[in-house]
Amino acid sequence: MPTLLSLPDDISIKSALGESVLEAARRADVPIACACGGKAKCSTCRIWILDGADRCPERTAPERALVERLGLGNNVRLACQLRPDSDITFRRLVLDETDLRMTSQLLPHRSTSAGELKSVVIFFSDVAGFTHFSETLTPYDVMYLLNRYFTQVAEVIELNDGYIDKFVGDGLMAIFGVQGQEDAPVRAVNAALQTLATVDRLKPFFASMYGIDFDIRVGLHLGEAVIGSVGSPGNERLTAIGDAVNVASRVEAANKEAGTRLLITETLYEQVKGEVEISDFIRVRLRGTSDRITLYEIKKLKAEAERRLNEKGARETMQLGGKTWHRTVATSELKDGDHKVIEFPALYAVILRRGGRVYAFNNACPHLKLPFFETASGANGHAGRASTFGEDGTLVCRWHHSGFDLDTGEIVRWCEALNEDGTSAGMEILGDISKNRAPLHLFPCREEDGYIWVGLE
Repeated sequence: MPTLLSLPDDISIKSALGESVLEAARRADVPIACACGGKAKCSTCRIWILDGADRCPERTAPERALVERLGLGNNVRLACQLRPDSDITFRRLVLDETDLRMTSQLLPHRSTSAGELKSVVIFFSDVAGFTHFSETLTPYDVMYLLNRYFTQVAEVIELNDGYIDKFVGDGLMAIFGVQGQEDAPVRAVNAALQTLATVDRLKPFFASMYGIDFDIRVGLHLGEAVIGSVGSPGNERLTAIGDAVNVASRVEAANKEAGTRLLITETLYEQVKGEVEISDFIRVRLRGTSDRITLYEIKKLKAEAERRLNEKGARETMQLGGKTWHRTVATSELKDGDHKVIEFPALYAVILRRGGRVYAFNNACPHLKLPFFETASGANGHAGRASTFGEDGTLVCRWHHSGFDLDTGEIVRWCEALNEDGTSAGMEILGDISKNRAPLHLFPCREEDGYIWVGLE
């Protein structure tokens, strides 16, 4: 008969073979939360196996499905599904009603991930001499300077598959490898080098505007951290917690003493040494530590790594500004007045060039979701019939003659072809559809690397 030791209660439970941890705990009056009634539909009964994880039975299919969706670690099990056949020690992870509200996957619109231990690269940057800037410039100028810098650096980080954790004053923290990308180490180094190059391009502008020598310092460290969502319900944000974060912050700070701009730890260097060139290395004792460690000053990527990571047109999608940007058609394929209908997983989008500008919008008209343009049957990306445009340049729906401003999506005219009672001729059964007023759903688009890119949420 297995013995289950529950913490922080320090209660020992004798469990019958075939009995779940949840059943045994309830029998012993150990308060394990369970919002779904023990059906593996939520994660509120999760427990951390402190001892005996390697002796636990395999996960059931329902537990495995939930674990994969939430990204739970190997030592986290669902008490309703785990039926131990040997002794274990576990800690309850949901201890009270506050925890229950935070972790219940039954709550609506819950899309955050549970904490998971991962090997990631932590990126820290800081503005050199920021205290002096903040004391000599007006608050408005400081805000403008930081936003200009952060906007361009954020683009660099996202293009390298990094996740921006937070901005704190003049500092930035980012994480590489959140999704387990194998090339996260070298992409983090690439992002750091590109960030420094971005700052070098900004320097003349800041010097002419404010008479300052603007520069930053960057530190990178590869290590294990718990990746998960932190914050009150509805205000969660993915972050990294652990010693790796502290080390990366201290590596960034070590640049000041060393007179360098970019330093990485030895653990990261071992992963990228075949793809980078170094200027130097130093032995330092990081703040708050007693041991000396080796830090490497990165000069640049080797030619092959540079080509592989930064080759133009190599990607079908990229993350930028909180959106997923999709490469669609070549710029040369869309002449003025042309349009194409492109199929995405959840919708069709129209890409249109008119008056020298490129527009992108949902092909479903806002009132009845009928298509503005036909697409060739079974074909992706083929242009449909010519659209109708008003004399004022507005897009006119071919179904009920609504007009939409292509620049703003705003309604210019609404359903002029409807009957007086608001019904559509031949479709009166649908009732008054004139009240379904909604603007045109526009998508941001950009021309880059010879292609038109469309940004979707």
